[in-house]
Amino acid sequence: MLCTRCGIPLSGGDEAALFVCPGCGLVHEVGEKTLAPFAASTVAASTELAVSGSVQYLAVWRLLPAAMTEDDPVWEHILRVAAPGPAYLYVPAFSLARPVVQRIGMRLTEVQPVLELTAGVPAERGQRPALAEARAEVTRLSAAAAGPSGDPRGGSAPDEVNGEQDFDVVSPILVGRREAWGLAQFVYLAIEAREIHDLQPADLRLKPGGEELLFFPAVWDPRYIHESNWRLLLREFDGLVA
Repeated sequence: MLCTRCGIPLSGGDEAALFVCPGCGLVHEVGEKTLAPFAASTVAASTELAVSGSVQYLAVWRLLPAAMTEDDPVWEHILRVAAPGPAYLYVPAFSLARPVVQRIGMRLTEVQPVLELTAGVPAERGQRPALAEARAEVTRLSAAAAGPSGDPRGGSAPDEVNGEQDFDVVSPILVGRREAWGLAQFVYLAIEAREIHDLQPADLRLKPGGEELLFFPAVWDPRYIHESNWRLLLREFDGLVA
């Protein structure tokens, strides 16, 4: 498959749902007969903590529902957190593992982070935010704690080096837009099940609306076990060291 703009081979991998042009950064979706290109965006790091290790970028869908279940206290709370802006549902696109989708998707949806976006997909090795010097001893400890290694799907991968993942800069995109809306219901129902303790039938009416593919800066850090070893470099995630 070739980029519709550059004419060069697309990257993605055997399990990818979407493919990225390494030249111009356009994301390509496979249609019935043609490739449909669209632009993604990169999220700027906002963490206030020291960063150790190379910055990598995780693909995440940001979904804007056209309609949600009426009189839903959980969604009303999310709306209040997001105010005065719109409320989004977030679905990790770099993993198909249930714990990864649930934990990171739930956390992003619950905190509704304030994001600074730039157009395009990262093309070069990410740089550490200037706000902190990476410490070599922390990197060594992270590598030791990681054990034989970790995988972007939440398991383990043999190609991990120094506690980082086997992909270089940009994660694979394993979840397409249609699948993202299905997983959004899973993420939302997981939030609802935790917040509402009374047993009741699930009655979620989620009508798909707009969607964006974003790439979040992150580092592989085994101390962040509650986020499946990924530390998103956002201030909203600064308090989640295990």
